[in-house]
Amino acid sequence: MTTQVRNDRRTLAISTLSPLHIGCGEVYEPSGFVIHAGLLHVLEPADLSLALSDAEHKRLAALAEQREPVGAIQRFFRDSAARFADLSRQQVMVAEALAREYAEKAGRPTQRDPSGEATYNSFQLARTAFRPVDGTPYLPGSSLKGSIRTAWLNHLNAALPLNSAEKADKRRASQNLEQRLLKYAAGKFENDPFRKLALADAHPAEESTPPPTRVLYAISKKKRPPRADERPSPELKVFLETIPEALPAAFLGEMRFAPGATILWDALCDACNGFYRPQLEEELDHPVLSQRLDHQWRQMISHLLGEELGDLIKARQGFLLRVGRHSGAESVTLGGVRSIKILGARVDGKQQFDFRANSTEKRYASLTRAGDHGLLPFGWLWVDACDAPHRHLSDAVRQRLAAHSRPLREAHQERLLLLEEKAERRAAAAAVLASRKRTEEAAARAEVEARQAHARALAEMSPNRRRVEEFIADFAARAEQLRGNKENANAVCHNAARTLARDAVAWTHEERMAVADAIEQWLPKVVKVELKDERKKLKLSALRAP
Repeated sequence: MTTQVRNDRRTLAISTLSPLHIGCGEVYEPSGFVIHAGLLHVLEPADLSLALSDAEHKRLAALAEQREPVGAIQRFFRDSAARFADLSRQQVMVAEALAREYAEKAGRPTQRDPSGEATYNSFQLARTAFRPVDGTPYLPGSSLKGSIRTAWLNHLNAALPLNSAEKADKRRASQNLEQRLLKYAAGKFENDPFRKLALADAHPAEESTPPPTRVLYAISKKKRPPRADERPSPELKVFLETIPEALPAAFLGEMRFAPGATILWDALCDACNGFYRPQLEEELDHPVLSQRLDHQWRQMISHLLGEELGDLIKARQGFLLRVGRHSGAESVTLGGVRSIKILGARVDGKQQFDFRANSTEKRYASLTRAGDHGLLPFGWLWVDACDAPHRHLSDAVRQRLAAHSRPLREAHQERLLLLEEKAERRAAAAAVLASRKRTEEAAARAEVEARQAHARALAEMSPNRRRVEEFIADFAARAEQLRGNKENANAVCHNAARTLARDAVAWTHEERMAVADAIEQWLPKVVKVELKDERKKLKLSALRAP
């Protein structure tokens, strides 16, 4: 893959270093998915509606009217997970522990209040930013730019404290500091230097396999060793869909510098790497929490920072970023002015808190609720705009990332192929059904048209001719009823033929011919008679005479 480099534009290849979740306000609702065989299977309402029987539609509607509908509806979908999973057009990896929790706890109350009202685990799974058209994850340019802006402001501030005026106006301190550092007056946003720096949304390359996503636990860990009598930190209530770690060049974006831009590439690289690299290294070397990190991941990132990635940083070929939810308070605040609200114990019913320069907890992506090991920090990216002389370093970084994530990516690719095959079978079946429906509709239209034409023809006929047509219709219907059998002679149909032949004697020649033809054609199909004898008895030859 080649990277365009121009003075005013750089194409960016963005790799994930750790799990990433960028909130978009959307969730996987419990009635919109099932978890089966370690995967979250997304259900399209139209597919689900077609798959449900009338009885199931009625049952689901009744469940929604119950006093506690949440649990009942969760059980309905959980109990049919294997069947509904086959309807899915999109699948998301799920932590094994979460899949077990869904199977065991979905539809079961977690607690009841004194009135008996039940509380359920909602199993609302927060989605990462995605394209509505196909569900593919992407990186919003606004998220990338926000992280760059924080690093640039930190660079300009140089770890200095607020000035006296900013300290005096605490409510507007952050806004006033930003205006001072970027040198624009209040309300003069057109003078903000970041208006001349544009970042496009970063999407997977066209024709490439879209990146997988995975639902993980988000858990909190204190930075200090736990005391013997200490209760565990409260768990986060919302599970997160994440873009997994170690996806090389998973997203392509573009950075554009407008004429007159004062924030340029080299300085931007220095600012981002100067802000984020120490934080990443602190993650890797933390005296308490680093031992709980995924060992292979920690080893890989440490090696990259000491080798190829470190060389690319030094050559200003790209920069580290931390974006998305749970990036940590230190990553979204400036050194020197950092003031993080730390909650304490409740005293007399009131929440106590103070402000510190560093947080007391970190939040991690975990495959388990307990999170005793195998943890990964959220939100780390490598943004690459490498030139040709440094391509070998960039390739080496991508190869190491690819080796780490190969099992995950290959499993994802296999799932996509199976989904594609299923979609092809579904499309073929739908085409057959559509063709059958068109044929049936055409036949129905033809039948209607034939009946209408027959009705018009009857209306134009004489009463005698209409009587002949009624005779034919009655005998045709009776033949259909008999299914190859025949009535005995001298029964209803035989007598009807005799009556028609007798009455037709005085009719016009054309009408008599029609009677003779109708009797000769239909009588032997319905009644056990010898046609030769009946011709004589009913005097069909006389009816045919001019």
